[in-house]
Amino acid sequence: MESVKVTKNQIVLILIFSFLSFFSYFLFQNLDPRTKIVFCDVGQGDATYIRIKNKIDVLIDAGPDRKILTCLGKHMPFWDKKIEVSFLSHPNKDHYQGFFFVNGRYKIEKFITVEGPFVNRSYIKLIESLKKNKVKVTKKFQGDQINILNDRFLFIWPAKNYFSSEDNDYSHILLFEEGNFKVLFTGDASPKILNLITRTNYVNFIRNINLIKIPHHGSKNGLTKKFLEIINPTIAVISVGKNNSYSHPAKEVLEMLKAKKIKIKRTDIDGSLEFRINNH
Repeated sequence: MESVKVTKNQIVLILIFSFLSFFSYFLFQNLDPRTKIVFCDVGQGDATYIRIKNKIDVLIDAGPDRKILTCLGKHMPFWDKKIEVSFLSHPNKDHYQGFFFVNGRYKIEKFITVEGPFVNRSYIKLIESLKKNKVKVTKKFQGDQINILNDRFLFIWPAKNYFSSEDNDYSHILLFEEGNFKVLFTGDASPKILNLITRTNYVNFIRNINLIKIPHHGSKNGLTKKFLEIINPTIAVISVGKNNSYSHPAKEVLEMLKAKKIKIKRTDIDGSLEFRINNH
């Protein structure tokens, strides 16, 4: 077999090309002023990273393990080690366990969680570790809102003093708005809660959504036809693990979405999903 000789000039050209390619990618990623939303592939769990206007870092849930660090390492600027706001939809391990690893590597300024009677020792340990790192831990309820750089997070659920015997009934439903662009995060919300919201004034905030994270990993104990009719989303994201033991997403949910010609994106098939908001 004949060997191929590479000259010094060729090596230099390859290095220059590699540098320019990396530099161009760096500029694109870090000088783009658009808000970036990344539904992280964390297996059977939920985790979404948002970088608002290339300035403020937000994390909604953190998945079941350290996979969240891979997603953040890829999508956060390498020099940025601060997450200004983090949300936990509810205290289920596939939503909060990853925060142990995030808390060890990044500085979290605010941690917003939910009021509910269903907590275990592991969750209590997480809250203790966050407070030990001087993270401000607060709870939010229906009607509360957080404004960041003219964008808004509005809490659609849970209502204050609400009581249920089911832990998923306490899951945060969170609306993110930038200009006319709306994203709805539903955690593991149950059909009972979704239908209850349709009978409240908050239903007016969630009509004609651009993007929805389908509740409960596409479980049949989540999205309902009535709720889907009202929110009328353009794109549906299902955060779900490949070949999971729960058979998520359910066939009924997929058929519901296909019947309305809603574009479906899945982390088990597509990997981490990145969207940019073009409101500028």
